[in-house]
Amino acid sequence: MSSGTLDRHGLRRGEFIAMMSIATATIAMSIDTVLPAFDEMEVEFGLDDTSVSLTVTIFFIAMAGGVAVYGPLADRFGRKPIMYGSFVIFLVGAIVSTLASSFAVFLVGRAIWGFGAAGPRTVSLAITRDCYEGDTMARIMSFVAAIFLIVPVLAPAVGEGLLLIGNWRWTTGVSAVLGVAVMLWFTRLNETLAPENVMQLRVDKFARASKAVVTNRQTMLFTAAATLGYGAFFPWLGSSIRMIEDIYGREGQFAWFFGGNAVAMAVAILLAAKAVDHLGTYRVALTLTAAIVIIAAVYVGIGTSSGLGFWTFFLLASALTALNAATTALYQTLAMEPMGQIAGTASSITGVVIIGFGAVLGAIIDRVIDTTVVPFGVASLVYVGIGLLAVLAARPPRDFPSENELVEMGATPRGTS
Repeated sequence: MSSGTLDRHGLRRGEFIAMMSIATATIAMSIDTVLPAFDEMEVEFGLDDTSVSLTVTIFFIAMAGGVAVYGPLADRFGRKPIMYGSFVIFLVGAIVSTLASSFAVFLVGRAIWGFGAAGPRTVSLAITRDCYEGDTMARIMSFVAAIFLIVPVLAPAVGEGLLLIGNWRWTTGVSAVLGVAVMLWFTRLNETLAPENVMQLRVDKFARASKAVVTNRQTMLFTAAATLGYGAFFPWLGSSIRMIEDIYGREGQFAWFFGGNAVAMAVAILLAAKAVDHLGTYRVALTLTAAIVIIAAVYVGIGTSSGLGFWTFFLLASALTALNAATTALYQTLAMEPMGQIAGTASSITGVVIIGFGAVLGAIIDRVIDTTVVPFGVASLVYVGIGLLAVLAARPPRDFPSENELVEMGATPRGTS
């Protein structure tokens, strides 16, 4: 994959990956920067230690609602206008949250903010599918995901730094600044929606496109696997600070452990992308999913028998989240592969299911993580265990040819000049 190649989007491959990464990283920045400020928010708003996890749940539920809207609009009006519009909503939500005088107003802001954040997630996926497919798309999405996961390494530390010079409002206001910067950067991108793929906003056309998505066996089974994987992953976002600082008493160390976990996720994603070259997208996804179930079984077994010491917990939790993150890009690639001509609508429908139902599944686990970390492992064992059945049932007729196989066949991967 040459970073010097100019592809359909008009950018060098490296800049395209960086742009898609930072656009989607605004979601992580919106969540992770504020995590160190939860204690201060609890005091100011008079909350208990589980209420602030609602800010994560509401953000993702609202984002699921936004995902339902932005995809069809991006198929009709183009990728760039919808990206710009979603960032405007994103900025409004960030500002409302930053200026909130009560927790209720803060949650309203978070809902608006999450609705706006759906745009970068949905449109970036559609743009990538416009330009690439198969294992090439899987590798690019893996690189995007890896860079995206560097943000959690920095975001809590940024949040801690902002708390040294200001209050919790600084940790939300910084996302508005990032949103403006990304909007300006997107002016460099070409519109990637082909004229022949423009879909009119008519009920019958949308119904046909939606039917094509929900009746495609491969798309829906991999969407189900991704949803269950998100359900197992979301409790890490919503409850990791409670597990590390409250349950294990690691006060003031959250940012370091959260960042170390993000590094593990990034490494796992990059290794998975490399493995795709040799094994193909499906086989790598299947192997990683099975590994998650095995590690989760070990986690739950130790947790329910002798109890999990901190380092045992952290290493096993890092392995679970790292492998879970590595499968996400692969599931989404496999789900989107048959959806080239309706990429926007497909990314919306699958995104609603993945984010919406995934957030609900995660919230169930969040509410029972109180004095023990065992439920976190149970989520991976049960949710990803069911997801493994979906992955087995969804096996494509043939794996996408790897880059090496394409070269041997004398073909040129889509997206290259």
